[in-house]
Amino acid sequence: MSKATQRPKSGRFCWNELVTNNVPAAKKFYAQLLGWKTQPFGKGVEYTLFKKGRDSTGGMMKCPKPGNPAQWIPYVFVDDVDAAVKKTAKLRGKVAVPPFEVPTVGRIAVLVDPQGAAFGIIKPE
Repeated sequence: MSKATQRPKSGRFCWNELVTNNVPAAKKFYAQLLGWKTQPFGKGVEYTLFKKGRDSTGGMMKCPKPGNPAQWIPYVFVDDVDAAVKKTAKLRGKVAVPPFEVPTVGRIAVLVDPQGAAFGIIKPE
């Protein structure tokens, strides 16, 4: 199966990311609870992959805003991150993190729905 056919369809959840203030404690907790191993994402990048066997089950990073609570952020695949961000304001949602590129990953943004639930959107490379 090609990489393109493995990609989720637009509108489907495709990734889960833990944003935490204590990366070492989170690594230990999820390893002991779920048997997940951790692996650095890449050289010079402060991002950790959670692995179950050879499969990545999600990712983890230190919270970029000290004082914010730890939280899981689910990501949804979209065809156009910028168009989805623009539409969010029209639908009374908010942009928590504006669109940006992650090398070798894709274009990402984090949104908040009108009820206050945060979620990410991504268009993979």
